[in-house]
Amino acid sequence: MSVGLPREAQEASEWVLTSTEAEETQLYWRLGELHAERSVETLDHELVLYRDVEGKRGSASAFLVGDEGDGERVRTALTAASLALNPPYRLPEGPASYPAIALGAESMPDRDQLVAWQANVRREIESAGAKASHLELFAGRHESRVEASNGRSHAWRGDRYLLDLVVSAGEGDASTEFRLMRESRLIDDLLPQAVLGRAIQAVRDRGRATLPPTGRMAVVLPASELATLLMAISVHTNGQYLVSGMLQKKVGEALIEAEGDPITITGDPTLPYAVASTPTDRSTVPGRALPLLEGGVIRNMHSDHQFAAYLGVEPTGPVGTLVWAPGTTSAADLLGDGPVLEVLAFSANMPDPMTGAFAAEIKMGYLHRGGERIPIAQGSVTGNVFEALRRCRLSRETEQDKGYFGPAMVRFEQLQVAGA
Repeated sequence: MSVGLPREAQEASEWVLTSTEAEETQLYWRLGELHAERSVETLDHELVLYRDVEGKRGSASAFLVGDEGDGERVRTALTAASLALNPPYRLPEGPASYPAIALGAESMPDRDQLVAWQANVRREIESAGAKASHLELFAGRHESRVEASNGRSHAWRGDRYLLDLVVSAGEGDASTEFRLMRESRLIDDLLPQAVLGRAIQAVRDRGRATLPPTGRMAVVLPASELATLLMAISVHTNGQYLVSGMLQKKVGEALIEAEGDPITITGDPTLPYAVASTPTDRSTVPGRALPLLEGGVIRNMHSDHQFAAYLGVEPTGPVGTLVWAPGTTSAADLLGDGPVLEVLAFSANMPDPMTGAFAAEIKMGYLHRGGERIPIAQGSVTGNVFEALRRCRLSRETEQDKGYFGPAMVRFEQLQVAGA
């Protein structure tokens, strides 16, 4: 997996080389028939070059392929680094201890085992009276290594599974579908029974779904949608934005004046088998759990080596998974005291991480009112992440999804719903 550094790299003040060797398999089924498959092996080398000019520092990347053109690629990157100068900073110094994190199984399933896994999923869907009209499965293993001019180096291995599944029901104009996109480090975690069960129920209910009523009401969101909303927390605890003057709050100040359950969130890149886990960032800073919010108060800012130097603090390493401490209320109780809109999934949810404003289209959900659970589709939910977090209640049940681990459901009071 190693590649020699071109002699032109000696002109750099410092450098970091990240190499990744990957084996990947991708399989695609349409209505149970295998339509396409591919297996590839890739090898990537990214060399980040730092160049100091007149007391300032710039950086740029060169992607190496081990041929005669690598020297020219390095020269181009050095020129680019000389044009993008910032106040000085340096790579971390001294030895480092890296966490050992389980990021995959001892062995990956082979092609036949992946096909069998797909067949089991399809049979379960068909036994419930639905179909797997589209199923795309990706399985990959990567071997990564980072080494730098500061003498640090570390190597690790990780697995990655991706699933794109469309569950459908009915025929012709009466047909409905529900799409699931999942990611995991273990094949057994890719499609939990509860997640598949909710998707099957949703596609069966979608044919009779109506628009939600318009007005302000309580809205309950699932784990699969919470990671996107919490992007705003990650931004507002990022030292880069503090240095730039874009943030108003600092360590020790309340980001959220919570009136409901307390908001306590940690960034943890060391969770076993979590998609966002990694032992190091790309500048050789080891990963570690970092409390970000405690009761809504900012406890730490996560910062890479550059912006940590500007803040005069130690770099924190990768953010990893946002771990939200759960509440004490059952998920079932969060759906009481209606009307309550339970969102199963949004079609689109792109909050502004700086202002916290969001407007999300409802793909599928349920309105809980007067003892009824009414299927809902379309319509929208709008609000502000920071205002919503002030008055929220957290389930005691937990769930992991993408870069999130925390309450399986969170109830936000008085969000704006637009529908009928």
